[in-house]
Amino acid sequence: MKNKNPRVSVQLLASLAMLIALTLIVEKFSITIIPKQLVVAFTFIVHTVIGMIGGPLWGFVSLFLIDIVDMLTKGGADFIIWWTLMEAVQGALYGFFFYGKKLDWNNKKDWVHVTVAMAVILLFGTFIFTPLLIQIYFGVPFVAQFIAGRWLKIFELPIRVFTTMALLPQLQRIPEVRKLAGIKK
Repeated sequence: MKNKNPRVSVQLLASLAMLIALTLIVEKFSITIIPKQLVVAFTFIVHTVIGMIGGPLWGFVSLFLIDIVDMLTKGGADFIIWWTLMEAVQGALYGFFFYGKKLDWNNKKDWVHVTVAMAVILLFGTFIFTPLLIQIYFGVPFVAQFIAGRWLKIFELPIRVFTTMALLPQLQRIPEVRKLAGIKK
């Protein structure tokens, strides 16, 4: 079985540090639809690139750090470790699905792969654990969240798939990115 974690190098750590900083910037452009329940963000793009070059281990660590730094920059009032761990597991999922995976816009199997990957990540974070944590910590019933609009997040799936398939194959054409992503010619 192929190793799903890259070797640690200065280039990898520097790239992950820049992507962590980029995530914190991109996150500022999220759109809140329902406070503390429904937020549309484009951080998934950067998270996917982190998973692509960092694999499951460094994806986990990077998204864990992103959540901690984000909490510290917001004052730390709403810090709940379970959200941090959920984000970290999503980072591991991005790494599992995208590290070492060469994507091609014209390959139908790649479209299926990206669709399954994004569906699993959305299901895990958006449709199961986030509503569960909101119910536990804020008292908003699971069902009420979906009635209020959480189900609308399903429309993110085609956006995530299309954006990922539009960007990642292009990034993978860059030799240094391909090397970091563990992709052989």
